[in-house]
Amino acid sequence: MEKALEKNSGIIYIKSKFFIYRVVSYFSFLLLPILIPKSVELPALAQTTLMVLYILFMVSQWFFLGKEIDHRFKIYFRVNSSMDRVVYRLILGMVFFYLYFNLLSFFSHKWIYNLFWVTWVVLGIFYSWPTRGKIIQETVSSNFTEFRYLDSFEKTLVGLTLVMFVVSIPEFPSIESPDALKLFFDPKESFSGQFWNFMTVNYFPFRKYPELFKVAWCLHYYVIGVGVFMLVFYAFLRFFVSRRLSLLGLFALISSWSFSKILAAHYGYAILTTYGLLWIWTTLWVTKSSTYRSGLFLGLVNYLGVVYNQFYFLLVFLQLGLLYFFFLEDKTSWYKKQIIKYSLFGIFCCLSLFLVNTYKFESLERLGPEFLAEIFRLVDRKAIFSLSFLGLIIVVLKTSGLGKISRDMQFPVERLKLLFSCLGLLFVYSIIFDKHLVSSFGLLWLLSFLALIPLELLFQGISRLRSKRNMIYLIYILICLLDSHFEGRVKIFLRMFNS
Repeated sequence: MEKALEKNSGIIYIKSKFFIYRVVSYFSFLLLPILIPKSVELPALAQTTLMVLYILFMVSQWFFLGKEIDHRFKIYFRVNSSMDRVVYRLILGMVFFYLYFNLLSFFSHKWIYNLFWVTWVVLGIFYSWPTRGKIIQETVSSNFTEFRYLDSFEKTLVGLTLVMFVVSIPEFPSIESPDALKLFFDPKESFSGQFWNFMTVNYFPFRKYPELFKVAWCLHYYVIGVGVFMLVFYAFLRFFVSRRLSLLGLFALISSWSFSKILAAHYGYAILTTYGLLWIWTTLWVTKSSTYRSGLFLGLVNYLGVVYNQFYFLLVFLQLGLLYFFFLEDKTSWYKKQIIKYSLFGIFCCLSLFLVNTYKFESLERLGPEFLAEIFRLVDRKAIFSLSFLGLIIVVLKTSGLGKISRDMQFPVERLKLLFSCLGLLFVYSIIFDKHLVSSFGLLWLLSFLALIPLELLFQGISRLRSKRNMIYLIYILICLLDSHFEGRVKIFLRMFNS
């Protein structure tokens, strides 16, 4: 009896200690919405830094909510890499906040302000108290086991990627009116009203400060739009190539001068043209997860797509058909029906949002002959992308089983077939409806992926020669760095924050 009491008091002490640490750190970040409005007179760099911290705080809450939903719905899944779990929980939590903030948007401004603060106080207390012992043992690094054993080359590449991400931020527009900003980010009015409701409530503390509100929206597009795109792209690459080449592919993409040119010309493309990759990764993740409860995430990702562009509505049925009839053949009919059952909530959200915005089908922007010109323009700006043509040939030979390469190269053929089935659907969809799924960033990630295929073949051929692999890896890092226009990015970055 005494031992039991001693053990119970010990766990209470540990939980209390954990609770105090979490509460202090959580509410320290919650001071940011109070402090940032007082930074109006500070330099632009200080304002931007504080706003980035606020956005990262919001991202952490999305992740914790996604984690809690996993626990409550008992969703246990298999992953290909630890980044799959991070991306899945982050997007799951974000979509639920989309739904919640849209509910709040129906209230008056006074009530939105009050409920905004009540929400974060309640969540802060809830997240801080460890309802399960496992929470105490978890750390931030435990969610990124993928990067626990990086070698010196990989650490250097991660650092270069982060530096490139920071200095590649596009210039902010001079306009400050919310309506003008909406037209700046979305001139074709593709984003639904629910997206703008979310943006308004998410940055509600800065609504009375036009300059801060503008900075918040711009940074959301870049930090959230591009940041999630980069995380999803890395998780996608891990389905096909090694961690080392996945990092190289990520760096090749962000170091492309086209990356900056696209954002400078079309700020909204950071979200609009990156959805195709998320849609494909979700399809791959569902086939890997081995749980029918993944249907919940499947439906919600499609709802997110309709929030971004109503033309993406039919993709949910194409995706379910692809999974049901082709890529879940080893599963029973009951299992596949359960996936559809769990995706019904997301499908209902898609349908309700789609029916409200059907009039926008008048502004279709289909894929045309300029597609080929865009490919050559992207390849011309980045030398390593010239390997993508060779990579495409290797993939065709591998999936068709022709040639010696198809026998010697170790590659997940079934995943390749799934990938190109999804890509085929997206291309047809873009020709009939809307081109944004396979243009700009939607094309940039594909070129980066195909350019890695010859390197994967080369690395498999010299797998025992570590020194040669390191030398080749270093050469390709330098190639990516030399044509990155790094000095041009730095000049733009300094011009933004020194003016």
